[in-house]
Amino acid sequence: MSFQLDPFQQTAVTSLLRGLNVLVTAPTGSGKTLIAEKGVEKYINDGLKVIYTTPIKALSNQKYHDFKDLGFDTGLLTGDRNENPNGNLIIATTEILRNMIFSDDIRIRDIGLVVLDEVHYLADKERGATWEEIIIHLPKEIKILALSATIGNENEFLNWIVSLRGPTELIKSKIRPVPLEISLITSTKDDDKISSIKSTEDRKNKKIFKFDKKYKRFKKPTLTDQLDYINEKKATPSIAFFFSRDKVESKARFAANLVNKNKDNHGLKILFQTVFNDITAEEYQLLNLDELYWMWSRKIGFHHAGLAPIVKEFVEHLFLNKYIDVLFATETLSLGINMPAKSIMIDSAFKFDGVRTRLISKSEFLQLTGRAGRRGIDNKGFAYINYDRRIENNWYNDLFNLKPNNLMSSYSNSYGSVLNLCNKYGEEKGLKMIKKSFYSYQNKLNDKTLESNFKSKVEVLKNLNYFNDTKKNKLITETHRDNFLVGVELLENHSSQEFCLMFLSSGISTLKYETSIHEKYSDLYTQFLIAQEKINILENNHGVKKKINVDISWFSIFNEFINSGNIEYTINKFDITLGDFIKASREAAEISQKVYTIYKIENFNTVSQKFINTIIQKTML
Repeated sequence: MSFQLDPFQQTAVTSLLRGLNVLVTAPTGSGKTLIAEKGVEKYINDGLKVIYTTPIKALSNQKYHDFKDLGFDTGLLTGDRNENPNGNLIIATTEILRNMIFSDDIRIRDIGLVVLDEVHYLADKERGATWEEIIIHLPKEIKILALSATIGNENEFLNWIVSLRGPTELIKSKIRPVPLEISLITSTKDDDKISSIKSTEDRKNKKIFKFDKKYKRFKKPTLTDQLDYINEKKATPSIAFFFSRDKVESKARFAANLVNKNKDNHGLKILFQTVFNDITAEEYQLLNLDELYWMWSRKIGFHHAGLAPIVKEFVEHLFLNKYIDVLFATETLSLGINMPAKSIMIDSAFKFDGVRTRLISKSEFLQLTGRAGRRGIDNKGFAYINYDRRIENNWYNDLFNLKPNNLMSSYSNSYGSVLNLCNKYGEEKGLKMIKKSFYSYQNKLNDKTLESNFKSKVEVLKNLNYFNDTKKNKLITETHRDNFLVGVELLENHSSQEFCLMFLSSGISTLKYETSIHEKYSDLYTQFLIAQEKINILENNHGVKKKINVDISWFSIFNEFINSGNIEYTINKFDITLGDFIKASREAAEISQKVYTIYKIENFNTVSQKFINTIIQKTML
């Protein structure tokens, strides 16, 4: 099916065809991927290959299937999946590409274009440096197509890219292809009927009841009334965002009890049987499929990171294919694959961010509302946020005058980054390369912090012999897990299964759980603490500000699973979610294989194989 490209798409494609670097900033759902498709087509037709990077594995998986369906010779590299690695188009996570650049992977020589999807992730505190490292260190003859949500300082970002990579076209669009109507909704103490007290449709964008006492009669609408409201507005399918996994599940159960079973569930039944017919009765129960199917048959579902990946994928498929009318979800859904809805509902503007309870930021609000409005289906998208008397009206007024936040660098020197720079350029030139970061560009008058941090970490690494020990060097540069510096100091003298599990646990990046360590493993743990103290003393002597702190909270969980072989028993014993367990297990299996490849310690291979389990590895993709 052919259709007319939007002007910004046409301009971007023309720039790509001219062989330029291109930076595109446009709202979610505006069609940035179509620009990438044209770029991929151009470079493959020119006899060159393309790497398309995404920030998360789920998005890489989706893009892999999307491009395969378009007929491209497509490969996938995400760490735990390796499909057709020599394809003309490789879909990969950014970390994979970064590692390819620093290891001088021969495949880089054939690349003509790199697509950096969601490049605004550069601001992410944990992983943002990866995007900067790619832009800085990718060979300059390779062109970049950077796709971003709208940002407030696109010209500053563009000028930084130009300073590194030469001529780059900035293509920006602030127009959503599907207009968005945002409404602040409430009911009153006298009447449960929901009404909109402020909307983007109000051209005057009036201040809400600044001097009017009647706002004191407002109350938060009930979920029942909200569901009735979106049905009356014919605003389904809808995503209801809650900032708590427990709330997401309980609200979905409540909603499912309000509606009758769908009259025709034949398609759902066939799909369900196709995906889940190969699992055991125990696995069926573990996945809670009876209750989930009961909800799905009523066109209600929920989605959060604590679900098993196979269940999340199935829910995403159901929603995209109109089997679900209302999906209750945490904000992780807004950061993942493309799942547009006609409307979104935000239950509360307050969220707990792991440190404190605070109001959501403008960027977070934009990310959530970006799901509202399906291109080619809806004439308009709708976003509803519940009024809360605890919030000053000025906050709401500000929210309705949204302007995108500036993109701010979060670049830092991890030990892995320092090693990569020294390996590739040498210490002196490596130090100069950090001054090419976007952080240095934004902090021209105060960029000494990065320089001193780099020098300090080089000295620590020298003291630990990382520049002469190939194995140690390779492990840290390939995993980029600084905490492994502690376990690496013990690797030559330990090879037990328990040591392997404790080592792997120290590098797990997923959600941490408070777990105790059995006293019979206390001596082993003490050796980790002694090694950490040794490194911390070195860090202190050389002026490293943020010191390594080992967390092995996953050790007891992994150890229980490896010994019992029973996932259900393990997650119940430690009160953890199945999704978190699977995510950590997949990560452990991937790292374990990498350690085994480098050090040839057989127990790392044994441990990796024990994580090859139906539910852990099962996927629709």
